[in-house]
Amino acid sequence: MEFMTIKNNVQTRPKEIFTLAIAIGLIAGLVEGVLFLSLHRAELLTWRLQNRAIWYETLWIAPLVDFVLFTLAGGFFALASWLFPRVPVKKIAWFVFVFLAVFDWAFIILFGRISLIAILILAAGSSFQVFNSFLKREAVISLQLQKSLPRLAVVTIALLVAIQGGGWLNERIRISSLPEANADAPNVIVIVVDTLRADHLSSYGYDRDTSPFMDSLAAEGVRFENAISPSSWTQPVHASMLTGRYTYETQAETQPLDDTYPTIGEVMQASGYRTGGFSANTLFFTRRQGHGRGFMHFEDNYQSVPDAFFNSSLYGYIFDFYGLRKVLNYEGVPTRVLASDINRSVLDWIDRDTNKPFFVFMNYFDVHDPYTPPEPYRSKYASVPNPGGLVNGFMERYAPSLTPEQIRSEIDAYDGSISYVDDQIKNLFGELETRSLLENTIVIVLSDHGESFGEHGLLQHSASLYLDEIHVPLIVWNPAYIPAGKTIDAPVSLTSLPSTILSLVNAKDNPFPGPSLATLMFSDEIPADWPDPISELAKMEGAAEVNPSTHGAMKSVVGAEMQYIHHEAFGEELYNWREDPQETNNLVNDPAAREALSGFRLYLKTLLGQLFQLP
Repeated sequence: MEFMTIKNNVQTRPKEIFTLAIAIGLIAGLVEGVLFLSLHRAELLTWRLQNRAIWYETLWIAPLVDFVLFTLAGGFFALASWLFPRVPVKKIAWFVFVFLAVFDWAFIILFGRISLIAILILAAGSSFQVFNSFLKREAVISLQLQKSLPRLAVVTIALLVAIQGGGWLNERIRISSLPEANADAPNVIVIVVDTLRADHLSSYGYDRDTSPFMDSLAAEGVRFENAISPSSWTQPVHASMLTGRYTYETQAETQPLDDTYPTIGEVMQASGYRTGGFSANTLFFTRRQGHGRGFMHFEDNYQSVPDAFFNSSLYGYIFDFYGLRKVLNYEGVPTRVLASDINRSVLDWIDRDTNKPFFVFMNYFDVHDPYTPPEPYRSKYASVPNPGGLVNGFMERYAPSLTPEQIRSEIDAYDGSISYVDDQIKNLFGELETRSLLENTIVIVLSDHGESFGEHGLLQHSASLYLDEIHVPLIVWNPAYIPAGKTIDAPVSLTSLPSTILSLVNAKDNPFPGPSLATLMFSDEIPADWPDPISELAKMEGAAEVNPSTHGAMKSVVGAEMQYIHHEAFGEELYNWREDPQETNNLVNDPAAREALSGFRLYLKTLLGQLFQLP
């Protein structure tokens, strides 16, 4: 008789435990998805969770990930119940599953507000109370979970189909309703090489041959010698490049880009263009930051299993943040999307429809820290093995104390990243040529911001508004449309990008305020009223102590010879960047510079009004 009881337990316990695991896993994931998305939209998550890949896809990714994790745990307990039939494995499994669910939800709500240990203790205590309550009604609750399992599965599958299928259907509808484009409308591709400072390209005077293909584009097109970014980090700059507006207008540095101003994607759609956005910077150039408006197709996160796991699920985030980075000291970005991946996505999308002109806005992330490009590029310029990886914002190494040799090694790897991207741009051009698309495609290559490598004692970006962080390359290419071999010296702002694109495609309407750079491209005269570009940077909470941006907001103006910087706490700086490109000699107290100083103050006051207080 005892043997039969044990035999029956062996037969039934594994199935019960699997059912329990799957049901609680799906419940945990569905609640997780709702919590993530609702708190994200309400901006109630801590900074690190707020900037994860939390969007509508999270509603199906979270339950799917938890389904896998809980099923694996269920398999472990099911095996244990078969091997040890006298041990109360089911009760242990009950507690573990409840704890994993409660900890999941508590972490989302409390992370960054109390310590991890406190969250663990709170989750354990709450789980024990829930566990005791469940034990009193175990049979009833187990039966309810078994009955609810099909419904939970249907809800998860329905979310997946609705969200993914809805995006596909929306794109088809938009394409079918596009107006007729001009018969000779050229295609346009904007290539943003994230974090590429201008003076590390050969065509901008660098002594290393990092960029032979981009240099050839500059020789065949127009190169802007002094293009200035409106900020020194990704999120606000992309908002400015899409809307033609400065940050003080969009407010898209401290919040996502809203629908106050039209975007270049919207206007290109109205001109009959298919519009596609492709982002390898899946933190700050994304739909959830408001950048997807105007693109009928936008790829940011969720393009791979690792990305979905690490960026869109709570336990993926924990494994990434605590396991890979803090325990294993992993130096890379497990979800990094390579330039080759972006190229493949762009070309696949272009190939879907050959009847409409296309507008592509794409972001390469390979030059961004940590500087760990694929070999042989990582070691291409290296004097030591495995250069790069020491500067790593993903591991909170924003301003590590580095020796000159270590900084040199970081620069070597950074330059290797540029070489890798240069080859990938060349590959993209080759693929476009095989499709007979290159002749009728205008290509604009630029960066969103630069990078510091010890200048002014700073590393990375979003630290300051010195030129190494805001001076970026800007190259416009197409021999059929663009003057060849022209260099423009006047400082220009990236906010002029939308107006410039519309000028080049002869669009009927141009709602963007910035002056078109075509004015300079097709003339040798610089208009007398050409505006000096400004840059802005908000106070960056939690950044490195050495960074000026940690201590207050900053504003900058780059004139024909001088750069003016105003810091709300540290005061003013003035540099003659023509004669002092490293900006080491502050002229703010130089009597000879008073007129220039007064002019910059008045310029910002006139432009910004109450947003700029005269010193």
